[in-house]
Amino acid sequence: MLPLVLLPGTLCDAQLWPGAGWSARAYGPDVLLGRTLEQAAELALQDAPEAFHLAGFSLGAIVACEVLRRFPRRVARLTLIAANPHAPREAQRVAWDEQEAWTRAGHFERVISAVSPAGPHRERVQEMARRVGPETFLDQLALLRSRPDSRPDLASYPGPLTLLVGEDDAVTPPALAEELRDLRAGRPTTVTVIAGAGHFLPLDAPQAVKDALGSGREVAHV
Repeated sequence: MLPLVLLPGTLCDAQLWPGAGWSARAYGPDVLLGRTLEQAAELALQDAPEAFHLAGFSLGAIVACEVLRRFPRRVARLTLIAANPHAPREAQRVAWDEQEAWTRAGHFERVISAVSPAGPHRERVQEMARRVGPETFLDQLALLRSRPDSRPDLASYPGPLTLLVGEDDAVTPPALAEELRDLRAGRPTTVTVIAGAGHFLPLDAPQAVKDALGSGREVAHV
């Protein structure tokens, strides 16, 4: 089985990932660091082996695409969870500018409240965000702003690509994964839409994510 490199999302740390069954073969940062995507990609791989199964959630998926651009031969398998391969929209930039202004004005808790999902995982998401902290969050906003259109890179990637998305994800809806599948033109691609799950898929459907990453096999539609 391939070693696994896990990349968490914005304001997330390693507590995002379900279970500890990968500890013997899992690598990756506890928190995404770096002021540029290039730096974030290099930091993400500083302890990784030569070839690996790369998995990223949300912002982690954006960094995973940068890893793919910089180190394509090392990515033997790629799993993107709740991913948006497009460049940012203007509405997203406006929202990030507002979040940056709140954070710099000392209202980081307001940001945490705004980005935390309703429901049973809200407190866990907020605890992760507090551990990540405002300074790292500002760097992560810079990563989000600088993301390019990754669709050409993903369309040409020859290895197996798995796209996991929650059926109720309003941030990165299933249509984005389906668009990527259609662009791949016969390359090995699986889209798994998980019923009843939202954007924080590793928390909403931990067993489905663990099965997909831990087994090295695709998960069936749940």
